[in-house]
Amino acid sequence: MGTRRGRKLVPGLLMVGVLCLIAPLQESVHRARPETFGRDRKTRPVSAISIGPTPAVVAALGGFRTVAADLLWLEAEHIWHGGSWWAMLPLLDAVTQLDPHFLLAWKVYGWHAAYNLQAEAETRVDKRFWLRRGIDALERAVEANPNAWEVYFELGWTLYDRAHEPWRAAQYFRKTDEFEDAPHYVTRMVYRCYEHVMDFDELFPALEYALSKHKDVPLHQKIVKRDLDWWTANKDFPEEHRRQIVLENTARKQRDVDYWLYPDDPFWDVCPRCGLPSPKGSAVCRNPYCEYQFKGDAPGAVGPAGPGE
Repeated sequence: MGTRRGRKLVPGLLMVGVLCLIAPLQESVHRARPETFGRDRKTRPVSAISIGPTPAVVAALGGFRTVAADLLWLEAEHIWHGGSWWAMLPLLDAVTQLDPHFLLAWKVYGWHAAYNLQAEAETRVDKRFWLRRGIDALERAVEANPNAWEVYFELGWTLYDRAHEPWRAAQYFRKTDEFEDAPHYVTRMVYRCYEHVMDFDELFPALEYALSKHKDVPLHQKIVKRDLDWWTANKDFPEEHRRQIVLENTARKQRDVDYWLYPDDPFWDVCPRCGLPSPKGSAVCRNPYCEYQFKGDAPGAVGPAGPGE
């Protein structure tokens, strides 16, 4: 029996070894063909090598798939500490295909693509590609693990914090909140999605919903009551809206992502150059260091460039 089991294990370990060689091989291909991949570009295009193990490989490993996934995970960790960020993607693809219930691998996959590789990319096209890749990975994680609140939350957070798709993020936070073991901060994230875009039609119902939850958690109740009182008092004050826009745009600048324009805001246009709001209908940006000129009163309209642009 032991001999038969050993015979089955050998091919599986050989396949794992081959998979571990994929990442360095891919990197060597990029170095050897700079005319194809771009000599000065940090971003590496995805090739057929990076799709992970084929169904045949997965089937051949049989019961040793999780063992293979663990070994590849260790290799990915080694590559991470070595600084070869681009080489991690083939391994993470392989790990999640071999063991689709490896939650940490999915979370690292989505985070690494949507944050690290997106930030390192040098063009808008590449930045969008890596952000989309990270979101796609987390969507697959949700599909493979429908009973794990962690992956729902990870996807919602990436949509909220990185992609700035607040309405879609709120949907995933709501789904996360349906899990009994989801922490109380998940409930608050539902209304956080609507705060910075000042969608009051969704914000106040979400605040009332949050107030109805976790009545046995004093900290949660204190935070929600504070936020509900603040928005109730400041809903109709444009200067407070401006403060929210400045906070959001500052945060987006720090995350190296595009400014968010508020198309439905009745009071403010957001300057596409500096990201600060000016009163609706302004001829020029009210930021004295910007001097951007609006064309008409359309949000984000393109005008003549200011000094130094």
